[in-house]
Amino acid sequence: MKRIILSVIIILLSVTVVPTLYSVTEPQSVDIEKKEVLYQLPYPGLLPGHPLYILKILRDNILLFTTRDNLKKSKLYLHLSDKNMATAIALINEGKEQTAIKQLELAEQRFLLIPPTLQELKKQGGEYPSDFIIDLHQSNQKHREVITEVISKVTESDIDVLNELLKQNKQAEGLLQKIQ
Repeated sequence: MKRIILSVIIILLSVTVVPTLYSVTEPQSVDIEKKEVLYQLPYPGLLPGHPLYILKILRDNILLFTTRDNLKKSKLYLHLSDKNMATAIALINEGKEQTAIKQLELAEQRFLLIPPTLQELKKQGGEYPSDFIIDLHQSNQKHREVITEVISKVTESDIDVLNELLKQNKQAEGLLQKIQ
C-alpha cells in the first residue's frame, strides 16, 4: 500500500512540479544594444596605410561605376559597407581611432545608398529577394553594435561623430522599413 501511495505522489509531482521548472518565460524587455548580433562581417583585406591600399580603393570605385543592375549594386554597397565596418574594427584594435572613424563614416554612407537603389529597382519593375532584406536588417544591427563598441574605445572628442553615425544608422533602419 505504501508503494502505491509513493508511486502516486511521484507521478503527481512529475506531472505538476517538473514541467513548471522547465517552463520558459519571456523577458520583460530586450535591449538590442547589448545583444550580440549574429551577422558575419567579411574579412577586411588590406588596411589603410598599406602600400597597395590605393589599388583596393580604385577597384571598389570601378566596380561601383560599372555595376548597372540595381540589385547587384545594392549587394555591392552592402558588401563594401560591411568591409568598411570590418576594417574599422581592425583599425580600432591597432589603436588607429581616427582612421577607424573614417571607415565607419564611409560604411554608413554606403549603407544609406542601398534603400534608394532598391526603390529605383522596384520602380523599374524589378524584385529583390526577401532574404536580402533580412541581411540588410542584420547588417544594420551589426553596424549599430560596432559603432556602439567603438564609442567605448575612443576619446571624448570623437563621441559626437559616432553619435551622428548612430543617427545615420537609425535613419537607414527607417528607410529599410519603408522598402519592405
